[in-house]
Amino acid sequence: MINESTKNVKGGKQQQQQPPYAHEESADTVVSVTPTSAKASAVSAAVQLPGLLRQEPQRSSSRDSLGSLQQLVDRGDEDCSGCDKPYIDEDWSSYGVSPPVRSPSSNSCTTTTNYLRPRMQFTGYQISGYKKYQVVINLKTVGLPTCGVTSASPHITGFLTIRGLTNQHPEITTYFEAFAVTHRELGFLSSSWSKDSVLNSCRADDQTDLEHWLNFPAFKELFLHGSKDGAPTLNDVIDGTCEFDNYLEQRFVFMRWKEKYLVPEDLSDGVEGASYDGFYYIVHDQVTGNVQGFYYHKDAEKFQQLELVPSSETAVECSSCDFEMA
Repeated sequence: MINESTKNVKGGKQQQQQPPYAHEESADTVVSVTPTSAKASAVSAAVQLPGLLRQEPQRSSSRDSLGSLQQLVDRGDEDCSGCDKPYIDEDWSSYGVSPPVRSPSSNSCTTTTNYLRPRMQFTGYQISGYKKYQVVINLKTVGLPTCGVTSASPHITGFLTIRGLTNQHPEITTYFEAFAVTHRELGFLSSSWSKDSVLNSCRADDQTDLEHWLNFPAFKELFLHGSKDGAPTLNDVIDGTCEFDNYLEQRFVFMRWKEKYLVPEDLSDGVEGASYDGFYYIVHDQVTGNVQGFYYHKDAEKFQQLELVPSSETAVECSSCDFEMA
């Protein structure tokens, strides 16, 4: 959700300052991507791929970062004896050694993870220019697909609460649905989806998709730093052949989040000064639990970022979780 004043900006002013958590390629580093198919060549030309690979990440400016947010959470844990904290030796990503901790749901082809599970809470900020708004995420349902199947049901549902966005409503809550990037049917580029895709409300052109995904250091690390053991490359993403069925074995899970409606029902007609017409590009770190994202709407200020860390309380008794879904 964004403040309406950031819409009709036609891209807005792209800030050059970068949060301290983001890893940035040096100016001398040039990543070369050679298209391997006719489609990849056409897409690369259409989206001006060489320019995207050389430009610095675009982000709104803020003094806050995931590092500072994590420190606040850690301080809240000081009195919590026996609480488990993620250390680097617990890294079970593709370059780690420990197996992932999953909890299969009643559907054998879906699962939850350490941080992506019902009643999990994340807190942080949405940043637009030099303004920041406090955000709380409460997950309601989680059913991440396994078995290489495509689910028409949302992989994650939950509630997004944002504070200070409008004067009339100091706190606004929306119900949202999320889908993970799993394989070619739910790929990184909207052009790879079918016409009746469950993600139609999160469609963008290839240029927009790549602009946003390439702003995530995790995406660059995964797809631009060489192919090992048959790992997918950016060419695979572009030509629509990216096999990503093992997405849960990676350290980072990529998703799109779409707010569907306001809660409670008395706000169903909308809130003056607020809009949720767009959607979020999301990356979730399965080791730290952190969430980074960018809000996108074609008429809104570009690269409004979302920065979240797991709440110090892993099981949440929140009123938001009691809202009835339509």
